[in-house]
This record gives sequence, structure tokens and C-alpha cells, in this order.
Amino acid sequence: MLRRFVLTMFFLVLLLAGVLVSLAPLLLLRPKLEAPVFAMALCLWLALALLILLPAANMLLRRIWFFRGQGEPVSLDQLRQRLLTVNAMDCPVTALARRKKIIFTWRYRELRWCELFSQLGKNRLDELHCRFDADLRTVYLCDRVRAADFLICPDRVKIGRRRIPLPLLRARMKQLAAIEQYAALAEYDYAFQAREIKSPVLGTILASGWHVRYTLF
Repeated sequence: MLRRFVLTMFFLVLLLAGVLVSLAPLLLLRPKLEAPVFAMALCLWLALALLILLPAANMLLRRIWFFRGQGEPVSLDQLRQRLLTVNAMDCPVTALARRKKIIFTWRYRELRWCELFSQLGKNRLDELHCRFDADLRTVYLCDRVRAADFLICPDRVKIGRRRIPLPLLRARMKQLAAIEQYAALAEYDYAFQAREIKSPVLGTILASGWHVRYTLF
């Protein structure tokens, strides 16, 4: 795990350095350009840098944070069924099935958990989006976060728009290595951190023989 962190930081710094170096020609031309022209050129450079930086960072994340599945892979339907078993458990995590993905998040729509989130002063809603590639037997895990207000539960909970957080890389937990282990935990065993969603999902997918890649989008 430490090696993955080091590689990620090294290549990110290298990527950022390359983008900053590309600004040098524009800075050299600064004395010859009028202020409005320079400002427009700088905005164009910034837009182009973002268009290059985000896909490059995503490709980097996918390559470094790749986890190989263990054993013979199950079918897509079997994997989805295993992941959706969380909905039958007495735990604060729920899974929302979509056509091509499953979204894991906290059970804020249930009064019991919503009131607990309010008591703890929780102000964000963690989400884990799982997108399936049946041909490659790979699941892409994507972190999302939403602002949340749990003051009036559960009917008037305010949930903000999804945004991209820094990817949650350190997710492995011994006491939550698979979805089945949710059943052994009580309310007070949870810290309600994003990795309490990601760790068991990651472990269940790998134990089902499917590979996992982290991704930004």
C-alpha cells in the first residue's frame, strides 16, 4: 500500500511540473502582450491544462490503484446480488441499484440512522459508485460526497449536489473486510467514515474474483 502512495505522489508531482513548465512560453511573451490579450491567453492555457490534467490524473489513478481479484470470477448477476445483500442487514449502509452500477451510501432516509447522524453532527453524505465492466471482470470504484443537513429527520433532510472529493485511497479495514461483517457490528462500532463503506465493498468484489480499479469519474 505504501508503494502505491509513493508512486501516486511521485507521478502527480511529475504531472503538475510538466503542466507548469508548459506555462513558461506564455510568461516569456508577457512583456510583448497587452494585458487583455495576456489574460485571455492565460485563461485558455488554464482551460487546456485542466482538460489534460484531469484525464491524465484519472489514468494514473486507474493504473496504480488496481487490485486483482481472487479465485474464479462469479457472474455479473451473482456479484450484484452479493453486493445488494447489504440492504437486508441491520447496518447504516444501503445499496442503490442502477442499470449499470450500484451506489453505496449511508441510510439517511431511515429515522434511526438519520437521527444518529444528526446527533453526531454529520454534515456530509459519502457515496461509493461501482461501475461494472463484465468483459474485463473489473469494477471501477468512484468516490463522491454531498453536503447534508440532518436537522429534521428523515422527511426534510437536505442533500447537496455530488462533487468529486480527493479519492479515498486508504480503505482496507480488518474488522470490515467484507459486506458480511456488517452483521457483527453495533451502532457504536461505527465512526461513519467513508472507508467503512469502501473497505467491505472492495473486499467482497475481490473475493468474488473480480478486479477493482479506483477512478475519478
